[in-house]
Amino acid sequence: MPRSKARCLIALLSASLAVASCGEDGSNGNPVSSTQVSTPRLLREGSFFLAAPDEDFYYYDLVPVTDAASGRWEAAVDWALASNELWMWVATGACTTQQFESPECPFEVSCPCQFAVRSEAATPKPRVLTIPNAQGGTRTLIVLNLGPREDNVTYRVTLTPSTLLGSPPRSVSDDRSHARVSTGRKAVLRR
Repeated sequence: MPRSKARCLIALLSASLAVASCGEDGSNGNPVSSTQVSTPRLLREGSFFLAAPDEDFYYYDLVPVTDAASGRWEAAVDWALASNELWMWVATGACTTQQFESPECPFEVSCPCQFAVRSEAATPKPRVLTIPNAQGGTRTLIVLNLGPREDNVTYRVTLTPSTLLGSPPRSVSDDRSHARVSTGRKAVLRR
């Protein structure tokens, strides 16, 4: 008797699962999902050249990125020469070359560029900087070349919205007509 009850229970569960997987719309047997999955949206991408450091300066670029939506903000950065060490930061708001070149930046609390995320390491290559719950607004990606050689850098900034509001703003590629990429030089870094 217990075996027959187990068989009946298995048959009943199998039938329930088969009916549940049909969906409400009668379509091809695929379940209907009520959740929407947000996909990353391209905010900005491009490339720039960074000179090799010399006796007096390290060279860097600042890339401003603005978007009104909130969500997971990511900047993927890659460069040509694995032998080079690149450091990068993402500042909350607009960070200018004059601000970043101040003696307090990037290590002191009094640095006028307030960093949301930073990577001051030789690896990994490529590198991804992530702000999980970023509010809408402007951020500045900063990439500095510690060398030993000049390098070509590519970047791609995406946002995975936390809510879907209206139509997404269009992506901006780095044709330098929308928001200027600023190149600067930083005196020797002090920790």
